[in-house]
Amino acid sequence: MTIVVVGSTGQLARHLKDRLPTAVFLSRADADLADASALTGAVRAADPSVIINAAAHTAVDRAESEAELAWRINAEAPAALARLARERDIPLVHVSTDYVFDGSKQGEYVETDPVGPRSVYGATKLGGELALSAIHPRHWILRTSWVFSEFGTNFVKTMVRLAKERDELRVVADQRGRPTYAGDLADAIAALLREPSAVPFGILHATGGPAVSWHEFATDIIGRACKRGLISKLPVIHAIPAAAYPTPAKRPLNSVLSPSAALARIARFDWSAGLDRTLGNLG
Repeated sequence: MTIVVVGSTGQLARHLKDRLPTAVFLSRADADLADASALTGAVRAADPSVIINAAAHTAVDRAESEAELAWRINAEAPAALARLARERDIPLVHVSTDYVFDGSKQGEYVETDPVGPRSVYGATKLGGELALSAIHPRHWILRTSWVFSEFGTNFVKTMVRLAKERDELRVVADQRGRPTYAGDLADAIAALLREPSAVPFGILHATGGPAVSWHEFATDIIGRACKRGLISKLPVIHAIPAAAYPTPAKRPLNSVLSPSAALARIARFDWSAGLDRTLGNLG
């Protein structure tokens, strides 16, 4: 089996390299997601029996001013990969986001809830979901949220850096979600490939553990970082509303995904343990 992973330097791809050591990883130089024709040519040349799309335009705020580029990467590229996967009759794993929802629901979002993205990023990711679903039935779309790890740029690493630099921090307290350790997401994808008949094709919510606000998550991160000696003292962490921290992209206040029971049978999501691993690797 030849597993081809689109993306090589992102958080998820870095973890997939450990879980899938024989896979072919295509970097941006190898396969430009902004050019659907070049992308499918590069993937076809690798002769895949499974395709994993682990790359995306994930700069949520920048996408507001780069809508065309975000659409090509987040919607047109998955559509092109889906056409190739259908042509070869092979499975396709695609990672999506909690930002496809508008955040107005009282309670956790399940896979069948109505979508309504509030940002260009969310809209383009939804475009990728819809295209993929319409083109090729043999797909797993993994919606996930608040991804972090020891690799790349993410909320955990940002909070540790800021806690070293400042005596006070202001963190949004009225947006809630489920953090996801990228290593757990990589484990889930590897499990899907090992046991493809265990989980039906379709949309799955790939996350787990307690739901928290950004403020609660930041408090936990910084507290653990201080105990590990990564920072010398605890800053004051002020809870603020999202309205007090305006950003170019509108974000859902509630983006708590209800974990998929089918996926939970073969994969474990534990962001608390993942946070300990991340901080341990930062020390």
